Amino acid sequence: MGTIAAALSAAETSPEKFENYTERIPGQSSTVAFDMVAIPGGEISIGSPAGEAGREETDLAQAKVAVKPFWMGKCEVKWEEFLPFVFASREEIEKNKEDGITHPTKPYGSIYRQRGEKGYPAMGMSQHNAAEYCKWLSKKTGHKYRLPTEAEWEYACRAGATTAYFWGDDPAMAGEYAWFKDNSEETTQPIGKKKPNKFGLYDVVGNVTEWVSKENADAAAVARGGGWSEPVTRLRSASRMIETEEWNELDPQSPPSIWWLSAADWVGLRLVRSFESGEAAPAATSTAAAAAAPAAPATDAVKANYKRYCAGCHGIDGKGQTKLGKSKGAKDYTDPKVKAGFDEARWIKAVREGVEVDGQHVMTGYEEKLTEAEMKALVYFMKAL
Repeated sequence: MGTIAAALSAAETSPEKFENYTERIPGQSSTVAFDMVAIPGGEISIGSPAGEAGREETDLAQAKVAVKPFWMGKCEVKWEEFLPFVFASREEIEKNKEDGITHPTKPYGSIYRQRGEKGYPAMGMSQHNAAEYCKWLSKKTGHKYRLPTEAEWEYACRAGATTAYFWGDDPAMAGEYAWFKDNSEETTQPIGKKKPNKFGLYDVVGNVTEWVSKENADAAAVARGGGWSEPVTRLRSASRMIETEEWNELDPQSPPSIWWLSAADWVGLRLVRSFESGEAAPAATSTAAAAAAPAAPATDAVKANYKRYCAGCHGIDGKGQTKLGKSKGAKDYTDPKVKAGFDEARWIKAVREGVEVDGQHVMTGYEEKLTEAEMKALVYFMKAL
């Protein structure tokens, strides 16, 4: 691959199809919006090894799985997003029944349960409630939202990490990234106040534990990520919480509600959306926001692609001091000035289509050899050198 940074000024820019974006919920205040983060696909070993500190019987056995590219909510679903679904008009509720979308019964007492309100994560809903919310939101926006699979959730949480926690193996660092039993003051906290993981996901562990999709209708409901009430070991990437009758033991109704969990005011949800080739993001973030997004973790596949397509010019170290690199004027990717000029859309366009400068072909395009997600991961790997 020829130099990207040296040639980008001559390349035209265009919006990318698989990138971070902001979704606004139609019919609501312009401030009712949420951000989605593009998660490149790859392989992951989910589950925990037998000797991992804090491992529980509910952890999955380790297994390698492949995950396709998808979008995931930057933050957990907050009350401002969830309330329009709960308190929809009777007209909307009746109309949605025709499309197979049902709305929850109104909760007994305050929906907030004396936890946080605006800017706080929605909580206390059942897995069924969370899944129906996704169907309602899909109809409202025209984009198919859903709960993540367990593999997607753990892949996104780990963000390339193979350690017990996404930040490493030291549980003492948990307070930098999560609200949990030791620092939550026994309640939910405003979203997005702790450090994100390497994919740019906030509160992916702690605050509220997050529902994942069921494998089938008869499967147990599972939530991932621990919550404000849980010990630090529940913040491990492999930790799982399986719903029990105790989660709804305070419900005075018989049978108990299928919509709300009376004793589980620490469970919420995070959205995902599948990436289908050729489908554009509804409202892309600005170039500046995309440039500020954290680098995707360097998986073995990404490293292999860099070695195969880029190292011949830029070198393994990214400094561009190979014979070929010098002849093409390759930039030093480790140079802070080069990093400061990073523009995701332009770099990926160059990788996809190649670049000509002054009629000279200086870089080959790899559209036929790499997927969009692989190109994005490769670009961020180069940025991180």
